[in-house]
Amino acid sequence: MSNIEAILLMLASIGAFLMPFLSRKLNLPSPVAEILFGLVLGIFFKESAKEVEILNFLGELGFIILMYLAGLEINFEAIKKTPFRRKFVYFLVIVLIFVFSILTVFYFNLDKVFILVLLATAIGLLYPVLKDSDLLSKPFGQSLLIIGSIGEVISLFSITVFFVIYKDGISLKALEHLLAVFLFFAMVYLALSLFRLYIWWNPEKVNTFLKTNDITETSVRANFMNMFVFVAIANLLGLENIIGAFFGGMIFAMVFKERHEITEKLASLGYGFLIPVFFISVGLKFDILEFLDIEVLVLAIKLSLLILLVRFLSSFVLMFAKFSFEETFATSFALSVPLTLLVAIATLGLDTGAFTEKTASSIILTAIITGLFYPWIFKNIVKRFNLKEEENAS
Repeated sequence: MSNIEAILLMLASIGAFLMPFLSRKLNLPSPVAEILFGLVLGIFFKESAKEVEILNFLGELGFIILMYLAGLEINFEAIKKTPFRRKFVYFLVIVLIFVFSILTVFYFNLDKVFILVLLATAIGLLYPVLKDSDLLSKPFGQSLLIIGSIGEVISLFSITVFFVIYKDGISLKALEHLLAVFLFFAMVYLALSLFRLYIWWNPEKVNTFLKTNDITETSVRANFMNMFVFVAIANLLGLENIIGAFFGGMIFAMVFKERHEITEKLASLGYGFLIPVFFISVGLKFDILEFLDIEVLVLAIKLSLLILLVRFLSSFVLMFAKFSFEETFATSFALSVPLTLLVAIATLGLDTGAFTEKTASSIILTAIITGLFYPWIFKNIVKRFNLKEEENAS
C-alpha cells in the first residue's frame, strides 16, 4: 500500500465515523454529508484517488451492498395485502412520473439522459425520512414505501435499458443485451420458484438464511452468497453490478417474510462503514469547484424543481386511493428524494463515459439539493398535518 493509499484510507475511515455526528448537528442526511466530505478531500486528492485501489474496491463493495439492501427493503407482503384498486393507483403514479418525465425533457429541450434523472424513484433516503417522521408503521408511510418500491424497480429497469442502448446503440447487439435482461428476469423468477419450493418442503432450513445468533453466522454468509451470485450472473449477462445486487436482494425479500434481523445485521455492516465509504468515494470523483460553475448550478436547481413538478403532477391520482389533499401534497416531496439512484446514474454515466463530468456534477448536485431540502419540507408538512389532526381530535 502506497503512502497516498494509506492516507486516503485513514481519512475516509475518519470521515465515515464523524459524518453522522456532523450531519445531525447540521440537520443533513448522512449520505449528503459524506458526499460533501468526499468533495473536500477531492480538492487535495482527486487525481491520486483514481489510483487508490483499496478505496475504490471498498466503495464499489459499498455500492453493491447499498443496492442489495434497497432490494431487501421492498415489502412484498405489504404489496400483496394492498387492495387491487390501491395497487393500480400506486402503479399509475409511477407510470405518470415516467410519462411526465419524458414530456418535461422534450418540452424544456433537455438532453435525453435527464429522463433517467426525472423519473428516478428510490426508497434509500425515503425509508429513514419516514422513520424519523414516525410514519413507518402508519398506512400513509406504508403506502409511500409501496409506491417508492414500484418506482425503484422501474427506475432500475430504465437505467439498465439506457446503458445497454448507450453501449451498443439501437442495434441487434443491443436487442441481444435486452434479451439478456429478459433472461436475467426469467432466471430470477426461476430462482424464486425453486427457493419457495425448497422452503415449503424444508421449513426448518429457513434459519440457515435468517438466524443471526450462531457462531458461524450462516445467515450472513447465505446473504453474501446470494448477493454475489446475482452480481456474477448480471456481469455474465453484460449488465451492471448494481442490477444484480438489487434483484438479488429483491428475490430474498420475496422468499423470506421474517427477515428483519438479518436485514438489520447487513445494514449495520453496510451503513456502518462500506456505504459511507462509497458516498465519500463518489465525492472524491468530482471537483467541488465544478459545482460553482453557474451552468452546473442552474441546471441542478432546474432539475431539482422539475423532479418535484413531475411528482406534483403525478400524485393527484392518489385522491382516487382516498389520500387527503395534505397527504397528496406531502407525497410529491417524499418521492422527490431519489438520492441513491441519482448517485448511481452519475457514477455509472461517468464510469462508462455516457456523459461528461459537467453533466455528472449537475446530477450529483441535484442529489444533494433534493436530499437537503425536500425531506425537511416533507417533515414540516407532516408535522403540521399531525398537529391539525390533534386539534381536530381535541
